[in-house]
Amino acid sequence: MQSRAATPFDQAHAPAPFCRATTEAGVTRVVVSGEWTLTLLGRIRTCLNELGEVEPRGRPVEIDLSQLQALDTAGALALVNLRNRIDGKTAAFINERREHRILLDEVARAAPATTEIPPRRRPFAEMARWTVSAATAIGRDAIRLTTFLGETAAATGRVVVRPSKFRGTSFIHQIQQTGLTAVPIIALVCFLIGGVVLQQGAYQLSGFGAENMSIDMLGILALREVGIILAAVMVAGRSASAFTAQIGAMKMREEIDAMRTLGIDPTETLVIPRILALIVVLPLLVFVADMMCLAGGALMAKIYLSLDLPIYLQRLNTAIKLKHLYSGLIKAPFAALVIGLVGCLEGMSVQGSAESLGTQVTTAVVKAIFLVLVLDAVFAIFLSASGF
Repeated sequence: MQSRAATPFDQAHAPAPFCRATTEAGVTRVVVSGEWTLTLLGRIRTCLNELGEVEPRGRPVEIDLSQLQALDTAGALALVNLRNRIDGKTAAFINERREHRILLDEVARAAPATTEIPPRRRPFAEMARWTVSAATAIGRDAIRLTTFLGETAAATGRVVVRPSKFRGTSFIHQIQQTGLTAVPIIALVCFLIGGVVLQQGAYQLSGFGAENMSIDMLGILALREVGIILAAVMVAGRSASAFTAQIGAMKMREEIDAMRTLGIDPTETLVIPRILALIVVLPLLVFVADMMCLAGGALMAKIYLSLDLPIYLQRLNTAIKLKHLYSGLIKAPFAALVIGLVGCLEGMSVQGSAESLGTQVTTAVVKAIFLVLVLDAVFAIFLSASGF
């Protein structure tokens, strides 16, 4: 919308927009002249910046448009913002042409009534606010997870008392989905990581003439830490996201509410089979991960250290003990419990939209991996301190 059509020649020789503030007889007047159009928007901004702040100081402010020649929506918006910036209540347009007044009224009606000034940034205050918010969120999540653990334990007690409630078919299905289908990817990743750990260890120890000590390092590290961490992280990425997506999709379709209406406990039906399946299969997956790490180390020992398999196995037999294997397997059921709880809890927290489902799936994976790493660190410190 524009008060008059502008030709290319007019735009090239258009009067530059101009504004100045004067004070006469106790009235502050802002005189506007030239053409205020989209083609001159850069000059309009420069003009307004040069005008600076106009302080009403309790006096009326008049924006004189008698010398305004051309006006379109871009210029009208700039003038409306100027009036709002001064004072939307005491500042007023005067001497405007009829077509300019119509355009200004329409733009003022569509534009926001006030221009909000962005708050001044206070980095330390924002950092403190963010820290408090993060700590509050962590505490809230810890309470939710603990409450859900209690509900799951109560439901498990009811299933133990009445075994007919246990969903055996669902349990076997979850064992297949969370355990059997995860074996190839876990085996491949652990095989590669085992070879890399031995190669890097041998390279670093070669300066001391102790390349063979890399086999000892790999054996202890794989059984105590690498196997459980890799297996648990892979399961957290696969199963926690799958649990959240499956239960969240049922929540979106209101199937959870329908189950409660029919007298079926969702925790007994959906949560317990998944968590028990994880507790059963994760120690087995950890064992597979341990063996594949050692197998990758055997291949790299043959390639990098020229050691045959019997010598490699003899070195491993000397370096590792059963307690190293047990220390990794002990962590597996607890990691499985955490992964299952987080995945099912986030699935139950879906609000009913696709966006909520995607957010909860991402949250479940992040929380599950984080808690698995924290749990592994706590167990590693405790077992080392106890001499195990």
